[in-house]
Amino acid sequence: MRRPSLWWLPSPRQPDDDTESGARTSIASRLRWTLLLSSVVPLLIVGALLIALNSSVQQRSVYNDQIDLATRVERDISQYVDALHQQLDGFALKVRPTTSHDQLTSLTKDLVDRNYPNIIQFSVLDDVGQERLRMIKLLTVADSELVNRGGEGDVLAALNEGKSSYTPIRRNADGIRSFILNLPLRNDGNTVVGVLRAEMNAEPIAQELLVAIANSKSYPYLIEATSGVVLIDDGKPGFTKPRQLNQLLIAPNGAEQYVGARNQNVIGAMMPVVLNNGQDVTGWAVVVEQPSAEAFTSVRNSALLLAMLVILVGALALLIAFRQAQQFLQPLKALRTGALALGTGQLSYRIEPLGDDEMGDLALTFNGMAEHLQESLDEIEKRNERLRRAMALARDIQIGLLPDRPPWNGEEIAVYARSIPAYEVGGDFYSYLAMSEGRAAIAIGDISGKGVGAALLMALTSSAVESQGRQIEHPAAVLTALNNLLAPRLRANHMNAALLFVVIDPRARTLRVANAGMISPMLVTPHGSQIIEIGGLPIGSFVGAIYREEVVSYEPGDALLLVSDGVVEAHNSNNELFGFERLEETIAQAQPGDVRGLVELVLERVQEHMGDKEQHDDITIVAVRPAVVNAIELLNEEQAITYATI
Repeated sequence: MRRPSLWWLPSPRQPDDDTESGARTSIASRLRWTLLLSSVVPLLIVGALLIALNSSVQQRSVYNDQIDLATRVERDISQYVDALHQQLDGFALKVRPTTSHDQLTSLTKDLVDRNYPNIIQFSVLDDVGQERLRMIKLLTVADSELVNRGGEGDVLAALNEGKSSYTPIRRNADGIRSFILNLPLRNDGNTVVGVLRAEMNAEPIAQELLVAIANSKSYPYLIEATSGVVLIDDGKPGFTKPRQLNQLLIAPNGAEQYVGARNQNVIGAMMPVVLNNGQDVTGWAVVVEQPSAEAFTSVRNSALLLAMLVILVGALALLIAFRQAQQFLQPLKALRTGALALGTGQLSYRIEPLGDDEMGDLALTFNGMAEHLQESLDEIEKRNERLRRAMALARDIQIGLLPDRPPWNGEEIAVYARSIPAYEVGGDFYSYLAMSEGRAAIAIGDISGKGVGAALLMALTSSAVESQGRQIEHPAAVLTALNNLLAPRLRANHMNAALLFVVIDPRARTLRVANAGMISPMLVTPHGSQIIEIGGLPIGSFVGAIYREEVVSYEPGDALLLVSDGVVEAHNSNNELFGFERLEETIAQAQPGDVRGLVELVLERVQEHMGDKEQHDDITIVAVRPAVVNAIELLNEEQAITYATI
């Protein structure tokens, strides 16, 4: 039999003997159409009204959301300008017409110093607009260059009306976006005796526009409230002037749908920027726009969901009405439901007995198949659990292979390391070696590939590094010996091993560095960091590879940072790499000489950069602060290995 369709409602297939069911089939068809017209159609009409009402409510909600975003951005901008305004108010309380030029200069310099670079240029004007003092950035202008600004409209407004004013934001001669604030200067009798004229940096406002709603699909920009001229765009490529912004300027509720920036149909909201609890009007306004297609996505989805709900209710009504006519479909429906349950993983699902006919036999066969699948799944789960325990044990063993402290004592060489595999086990490792005459060696390596194979070769390579590193003094010779020793095994498995080997000589204050495919080490000094340019082919890439070593001198307080490529190649959800620039910025923020703090800070910044993105490569970081031994403090043979551990 073929299951009847509830949408097109065709008549079921006729049996060969029309005399048995021809009349019943005709009645069933007429009944379906009668129920459809009497119950489903009114339901669809009511559903359409509900959809229209719901869409209207949600559209209003979208407008309100845009207004809330504009209000939030305006508040952030107002806080920045208000803070500068309060600084000028505090300055104004200290300045009087009797204030000497030296006192005025000192007060001005202190104000600009505390607010630089937010205050670009600052002038103190007397009651006729003549400059008493002008300071550009941190430099005081000579008295011969002071001018009279009494003819400027904003200055006159401040002198005659006691009003503060804000000019539109423009780029100055240095290309910096700025605006000018004219603030009345009053005496103890609240009489205007001068003007404070300050050119303020507007770049923080532009930056605030970039980050204010970074996680939103909306984009903000700043306009002149009356003319609609764009003062600061949203900072993203392709910005074009809104075509129909005037519709938003005259919108009664502060939100409107129009053709906005980038020639897109948008939902926009505008909020004027006011200061001093609404007493000062800047003449600026924040506009927040969101493409209509994105803004109304939830409205469309809600309408679609409601429509589906109405259809579902109608279908259920029809199903109830047709229940008696569809009794012959119950066995097939039970089998279909069971198949869907198995398809979604519900292996415990069983079909109720369907009788003693062929359908009953099919139900018994189906239940037997489900039981067999359940037993198979349980066995697979047990095997997976054993595998998980084995991998956890392997991870613990691999972590145990990494040294938790160096093989030297004392308070000279400080070293700290962290290694985090991308999976249960990984291919990164590091090692510490104590050498003769007070020297020490640090090695860091990265086996190509991931997982168990890389972990096994990591253990082999780490062991070989410790064996060869103690016998050979020069790093380049160590890498050559390791390449000759490990190349056959690595090449047989189509893998290689990147390795960096450093020998520290405290007496000579030198670092001997040889590199085989690792990220170049970074020498961190109190004055900054620099990359030690040294490279070479990974171990196992080429049997006859030749390695060189670099000798670098260091000073007290210097540190050496070694990282695997999992650090610089860590990427976030936007596929942006952590990179060397972020690494150098992070190093610059670390406390000089604190190797633990340096490693933990780099690791923290890398993890912050990745966010929720899964780690795709092993991460290993080693920081070491080499010892410094004066010529008169040469170590004897018993004191050769006396260095500190963190």
